Amino acid sequence: MTETPKHLPPEALDAWLAEAKRVLEIDDEIDIAALLDVAKDVAHNVARPAAPLTTFALGLALGRQSSAADSPEALSRLAELVTARALSWEQES
Repeated sequence: MTETPKHLPPEALDAWLAEAKRVLEIDDEIDIAALLDVAKDVAHNVARPAAPLTTFALGLALGRQSSAADSPEALSRLAELVTARALSWEQES
């Protein structure tokens, strides 16, 4: 028996994200919409399994930027880089 996938708007994910942050002991704010936008573009232009892997890599890159990691602009900049690359990926493959 297969389950129907759950499709929720970003704001409906707040409760889950709050719990995940609690379990992972993360206090930082997370821009859900920005991450979902990156995941969408990667899933549609590269491959669906690449979406969670890419958002994980984006988080690693952001974390390695030390003090800049606290800046919403840092996430936006990295998200723009990854999205631009994902959008051009389909044209190359």
